[in-house]
Order: sequence, then C-alpha cells, then structure tokens
Amino acid sequence: MVANISYNPYITTVGQGLFQVQSKGFVQGDAMPDPVTRNARRTCQLDINETIPMWGGVGIYENVPGSAGGPNPTLGPIVGRSNSLTGSKALAGWSTFDGAYAMVNSPQSPVPMIGSYGQVMSYALGSRARLVVACDPSLVSLVAGPIGAQVSWDFVNQLLVPFIGTLTISSGTYVSGTGLTTLTMSAPITFGPGDAVVVSGLTGTGAFAGINGTWTAIAPTTGSTVTFIATPGLGASTITGGSLTLGSGASSAVPVKVLEVQVGNCMTVNYASSTNTASWNFSGSCALIQI
Repeated sequence: MVANISYNPYITTVGQGLFQVQSKGFVQGDAMPDPVTRNARRTCQLDINETIPMWGGVGIYENVPGSAGGPNPTLGPIVGRSNSLTGSKALAGWSTFDGAYAMVNSPQSPVPMIGSYGQVMSYALGSRARLVVACDPSLVSLVAGPIGAQVSWDFVNQLLVPFIGTLTISSGTYVSGTGLTTLTMSAPITFGPGDAVVVSGLTGTGAFAGINGTWTAIAPTTGSTVTFIATPGLGASTITGGSLTLGSGASSAVPVKVLEVQVGNCMTVNYASSTNTASWNFSGSCALIQI
C-alpha cells in the first residue's frame, strides 16, 4: 500500500464571503481589444438629417457620401440611426466610443456625443468585431446556451432584446365606441404596455379589416392577451385569427453572436431629449456580441 496526496493544480479557491463587491461589468459602446479587428474600425460622419446626437453602442445605417453640397467623401460614409434590418435605413453596424476623440462631453452631459457632420467611429456587420451593447435583462436566459441563439435589436430603444418572431392571434374583441381591442394570442407574450404592435392578416366578421395596422399596447397586457386602442367607430367586429409582430424590431433576428450577458453593474446611456444631454446609468445591463 502506498500513501498518496490528492492534488489538482488547476483548481483554485478563494475565501468564501471575503469579497462581496461585484467589479465585473461592461460599458456600452466599447469594443474588445482585438488585434485582428481593430483595423476594421471606421471613421464616418453623422447625417445632417439626424435629430439627436450620436453616441457609442447605437445601431446605424450607412449612406454613400459625396452629394452636392454635402461633406467631403474622404471623411467616410454618412451614418445615422437605423430603424430596421431592411429598407433605406437598414442596419449596417454599430457606433463605438473607441477612437471617438471628436465626441464632446461636459459636467452636465458626461456621455461623449457628436452632432451632425461630426465624426462617428463604427464597426460594420461582418467585421467580426466584439462590441458591447445595451441589452434587456431578460437575455440572462441565454447564459450557458449556444452563442448562436437568435436575438433581435430594438430600433426604438437601441438595445438587444429577445427574439419573438411572428405571433399567431387565436381570437379577439373590438369595442366600436372606444376602439378598445383585445387580442388573445396562441402562446404567452413577453412584451408589455408601450410596445408597438403590428397587426396583419386579421380574419373574422364585421369591420375587422380596419384593425390591421400598427398600434401601441396598453395595460392590461399579460399572459396571452394584448390590449390596444384602434380606430373607433368601425362597427361591430369579431376577430378569429391573424398575425402580430412587434414594431420595435423584436420580430426579426439580427445577425450577431452573443458571447456574454452581464445583468446589472454596467454603464449604459440615458438620453434626455428635453435637455439634449446624456448621462450614465451605472446599473444597466449589457451584452458582448460579435458582429
């Protein structure tokens, strides 16, 4: 018989309870220091038609520069906030704070921002850059799952959200006097009041076709029920079927890989339109994505 000592050099331990402060977190708009993709960062110029300044971590579209009276094409493509995956403002990449030395901040507005015709740094889709973006905390459900899980980009709030897809309407009611519409979905919903819903392909009896369109969900919006105010005065209607998608973009999968999700303890951007200033939210949630 031989006496042995069990030892595994790959296992480390810490004094349990000695460290209670969480120091791990992300900053929206930061790119990971990667020598392979750092040269993919591009200089762009903010579109004159943008109505609010640009900061890092925003989904952007790109236009070819050089129009008559426009900025110098050598300054890079013209960019602005994307509003969809297709169309004239299709998502082309994300803005970043990396190298954005022309952006301006102040004690009243500590987040670096830039106005129209100013310099915007960005990474394009397909560059394989690893970039931090703001995300919905519910994406914590992706932890320990595959990096290729489908997610969506909320073009209204500029953050990564769960992919919802097209939902099926099983039944619904409409009150002609007020326009109050209640739809029952075939499965529980994961969105709530304030979200834009796009109703299409309705079936039923009466003037149900007039309820097709884009509306804003109101309370109560729980379980499998969606409620909103449609155009009043259409007449008696009964809804027996149809489809619903979210106008924010959650019904379309964005072509990225989710490498990490950090709920809380992250710096995300809060923009105040009333003062045209932006501050840091130090308890936000962020995701590290590869684009």
